[in-house]
Amino acid sequence: MKILDRYLLTKFLGTLAFSLLSFSVIFIIIDIIGFLDKFIDHHVPLKIIAIYYLYYLPYIIILTLPVAMLLASLFSVGQLARFNEVTAMRSSGMSSFQILMPLFIAAILISVLSMYAGERFVPYTNQKKKDVYQNYVNKRKKAVKRKTKNIHMLLEKNRWLNVGYFDTEANCAFQISIETMDGNALKERIDAPQMVWRSGKWILKNVHWRSFENGQEKYRQLDSLVVSDISFEPADIAKVQKKAEEMSFWELKEFISEIRRTGGNPDRWLVELYLKIAFPFANLIIVLFGAPLASRKTRSGTAISFGVSLFICFLYFGLIKVGQSLGHNGALPPMLAAWLGNIFFGVGAVYILAKSN
Repeated sequence: MKILDRYLLTKFLGTLAFSLLSFSVIFIIIDIIGFLDKFIDHHVPLKIIAIYYLYYLPYIIILTLPVAMLLASLFSVGQLARFNEVTAMRSSGMSSFQILMPLFIAAILISVLSMYAGERFVPYTNQKKKDVYQNYVNKRKKAVKRKTKNIHMLLEKNRWLNVGYFDTEANCAFQISIETMDGNALKERIDAPQMVWRSGKWILKNVHWRSFENGQEKYRQLDSLVVSDISFEPADIAKVQKKAEEMSFWELKEFISEIRRTGGNPDRWLVELYLKIAFPFANLIIVLFGAPLASRKTRSGTAISFGVSLFICFLYFGLIKVGQSLGHNGALPPMLAAWLGNIFFGVGAVYILAKSN
């Protein structure tokens, strides 16, 4: 590695570490202020609070990493530009791309590590954080984990419950199907337009019961059927929800396959699936955008650089949210919705890098 490359990387990584530490501390302090009354009311021990935020930390780092990357690139390269060090490098015949190449390589590696951590560690730590909160604040055990729409639950091995919609006020579920699988083959299917909670039991209404054996179908129709192997209560469905960030890429992909199989609309979840790839590469895109911008010599000070960083980050995260909303509503294809921010800033990065020479 060249001396200049090592010099630039040292400044960049030092600023990046400081930015991540600062953002994490600020994030945790703000979150503690918001939840302090709940922790006090439920007499949560200080040790448990520390464990809760220890599990929260990986998600905070992944979330704030693009902002920290932008700050690190603007401050490290901007400082070189203010002291004419970039001018000296260009005078030796180096282009902007050659000067900034170490940062781009570092950004690629950090993006890959971010994707790996987001897949390997963050879903696990998010679920553990949620478990701590439920056990010490909500004072209840883990229960079934799905949404109030497009619910998909494992009742027992090879037996699944699918619910189109659950009304939390009426304790009533709609568009019910219970499927029993034998490997990849459907062994039994129970369909009902409605399932109600009565006297501590789930009761299916207007039941259509089909069983499949040796290539033959047997059919029965019942007015009602008590389902005894559903152990959860309405409060479990209403309160316990597993979010996209609590699932790994493959878990979310499997969940989307089940939604498709049961006739649901997977677009909302597809956006979240593609974001699991798009968001880590924001670290590369944001450096490609910010570093050439900072390489031009200006008289602006630290406060201006910080203000520019915040503006760019607000714009980027704003585009991410706009893309998410448009994808959830079906106005944009899920992949385009997830990559909207990266595409916009990627085009801007190519233009700024070309002009910086």
